[in-house]
Amino acid sequence: MVSRENAVILLCMAAGLALAYGGRVLTELSDTVLIGALLTVGVVVPQLLNGYLDAREEA
Repeated sequence: MVSRENAVILLCMAAGLALAYGGRVLTELSDTVLIGALLTVGVVVPQLLNGYLDAREEA
């Protein structure tokens, strides 16, 4: 059984990779922008989302 935190992280990682790859193929964005998008969606968003969901469970 996959925990909620792991599911959120895996979903965000997959979305970040798809966004970065799609941005590479479909746009002329620089690598710096694409890496920033990957890190934002794959690292920052899951931390914020898990923090929000944890706080909501405690309330």
